[in-house]
Amino acid sequence: MAQKLTSREKNLLLLCVGTLVFMAMAIVMNDFLQRRTTALQKIASLQAQKSENDTWMADRAFWDKRRAWLTEKMPITESLGRAQGQLLEDLQNEALEYGITTEQPTLPPLAAPNENFREVTVSMRLRGDQATVLAWLATMQSPEKFQAIRQLELEIDTRAREKTPQVVCNLTLARWFKPETGL
Repeated sequence: MAQKLTSREKNLLLLCVGTLVFMAMAIVMNDFLQRRTTALQKIASLQAQKSENDTWMADRAFWDKRRAWLTEKMPITESLGRAQGQLLEDLQNEALEYGITTEQPTLPPLAAPNENFREVTVSMRLRGDQATVLAWLATMQSPEKFQAIRQLELEIDTRAREKTPQVVCNLTLARWFKPETGL
């Protein structure tokens, strides 16, 4: 038969039960706080996304106008290889008109297909008068030509013997065309 608990044993039992209840509450509270923190972070992320989406929707007319312009104006090409060769030839002819020497023209591999555009690039090294090269480079990028300078390294040619500053320029130029499926 079981003996009755003394008051000291009852106090210790209550203390043990109280400690177990406290620890259980601490574990439950910790789990609750972690879930709450995760939920608040997700809410903040979704609110930021909603705000961004609202901004895009407010600018929708602007972007629709740009999409229509791209559909109408972006050039078409049947062959990217031929377009790349044509870009190289155009660059060399323009450089010749400006009196700029072209060296080491390279045709990098064609870029992977993209749903919005197809791209061809040409790389070359240029030498010439600093002012002339800079003036020519300023004409390279334009939305109407659908081309942009991808990479540009410009340095003063220290071996040049001319009185005007000469530069050496490594240039990579890209031109974009409509995708095969259309825009």
